[in-house]
Amino acid sequence: MDPEDLTGQQFGSFRMVRELGRGGMGTVWLAEHVLIQKRVAVKVLHAHLLRDRRLVTRFLSEARTLTLIQHPNVVSLFDLNMREGRPYLVMEYLEGQSLASLAQGPLAPALAVELLSQVCDALGAAHAHGVVHRDLKPANVFLVPQEKGGYRVKLLDFGIAKLLSYPAGMMPTQSGTLLGTPEFMAPEQCSGAPVDGRADLYAAGVLGYQLLTGQVPFTGSHPAEVLLAHLMKPPPLAHAHHPGVPEALSRVLVRAMAKKPEERFATAEALRQALQEALRPAPPPPLTVHVRRKGASAPLVLRGERAGRLGLFLYMEGAPPPVLEDVALRLQLPGGELSCTGQVVRHVSAEQARAWHMAPGFGLELRDPSPDFLHTFERLLAGGPPAPAAPPAASAQEEARAEALLRNFRGGTDLYAVLGVSKDAPTDAIRRRAREARAVLEPLRERPLSPALHQRLEAALARVGEALHTLGHLERRVEHDAQLRNLEGLLRCLAEGLTVTALEQCRTRFLSRQRVPQGRATLYLATGLAFAAQGELRQALEAYEQALRIDPLHLEALKRWRMLRAQLRGTPAPSEGAAR
Repeated sequence: MDPEDLTGQQFGSFRMVRELGRGGMGTVWLAEHVLIQKRVAVKVLHAHLLRDRRLVTRFLSEARTLTLIQHPNVVSLFDLNMREGRPYLVMEYLEGQSLASLAQGPLAPALAVELLSQVCDALGAAHAHGVVHRDLKPANVFLVPQEKGGYRVKLLDFGIAKLLSYPAGMMPTQSGTLLGTPEFMAPEQCSGAPVDGRADLYAAGVLGYQLLTGQVPFTGSHPAEVLLAHLMKPPPLAHAHHPGVPEALSRVLVRAMAKKPEERFATAEALRQALQEALRPAPPPPLTVHVRRKGASAPLVLRGERAGRLGLFLYMEGAPPPVLEDVALRLQLPGGELSCTGQVVRHVSAEQARAWHMAPGFGLELRDPSPDFLHTFERLLAGGPPAPAAPPAASAQEEARAEALLRNFRGGTDLYAVLGVSKDAPTDAIRRRAREARAVLEPLRERPLSPALHQRLEAALARVGEALHTLGHLERRVEHDAQLRNLEGLLRCLAEGLTVTALEQCRTRFLSRQRVPQGRATLYLATGLAFAAQGELRQALEAYEQALRIDPLHLEALKRWRMLRAQLRGTPAPSEGAAR
């Protein structure tokens, strides 16, 4: 028996349900309060580390660190306690995924910057309390999906974090000890020199590079080779590796990964602002407009800017044309020239311009612009060609290949069929298959397919997302399987740790929607018990199935059906998981 298997054991007010993850310092468990069923994550120090005082001190220091930092982007600590001399932390339970699942990238720059901005917020909160994380990497960043889309970032694992001012005797690491993950360590960490918050900003730069390119900037066959690269090699440019990265964003990451701390951003907030600024579009260049008034021998050549959807503002020091006068315009736009008519609608005098901090001139409204004119105007303003380029047509071979791929994701209303998994598939297999499906489908968005195929592609991606949302979550899956009367799937959910409390809550919701005659299910269950007592096992099994058709989440009926079916098959009954 695994001594680290804590399933069913009680730590304080919490009973362990299932293991969530295991690291070098400890194991993290999903636990449930024995009275109010509140779910938490419990991190327990490995038993074999209890003899090492330094490691115990480091484990306990994580609690002290999390107590100092209370921020929406940092995992919350509820309690620190001991059980039989073994320390454990009680933290908030997070549902979602580690950033490591996305870090193979490349991510869209907007998504990468959004996630990095939240990481910077978390680091800023830590640094404000004198805490340096020292092990920022994808595995220590958790993503919690939000109802309105996007993710809430949660920074985890402050186990090797360093307080810049510890009380005497409380320093969790010894001088000269290298702690961290080689691929994300700042040069001063690699050399064992003192570190401050700018070491975390270096790691944030490495993290950003990985999210945008799909790989870390420095690799090697041995950790020492990676450490030496951090010390000696200049950081690479992300846009040189992946053309989809804006050059301005690439330059921000290079500064974050500067060898000398003083050459990096001074604070996490400064890095955050630089990341967001790098994605802001450059202001449009001033327009050059030829304005010809009636009776004028030559046009005025003026500079100006767009004002609203149908307006222009032209800079002019002298007397402008009268208000309401129509003037002929020839617009010199980044993509070419365009002629039209405009009407003067207002003047801004030099005195007004000084008061409003702008240039003097006059405003024009474009007269009766047709939809075709507006499309052309927008296109030329953006630097596009005068006429839209026809989209390249997909070859018959490409269309056929896309058709064949999309055929695999039809599945109708059967979410299991959408992912191509069995109805008792493990949750990990479902999530893995959803990732594989997206990896197959999403590149098709860039292909020149017919509109009908693009529509089917988006529908297929939506179905994959729905399947993952429903089947990748135990409680949503169990309610879905109840609708299908998928008993194999229900047993899988129980085996993977769905608690009796959660099952009963799902059952209550299910029964309220179905309005099923529960008395009949109880009658069938009693009938099955009677048949079983008389040795009529197949009739008993059939009676249990009748009960479960009416009330598929009836735990006693599920147990009886599972045990009897295994007996008739001559196979051992599977484990009941958490439903005990």
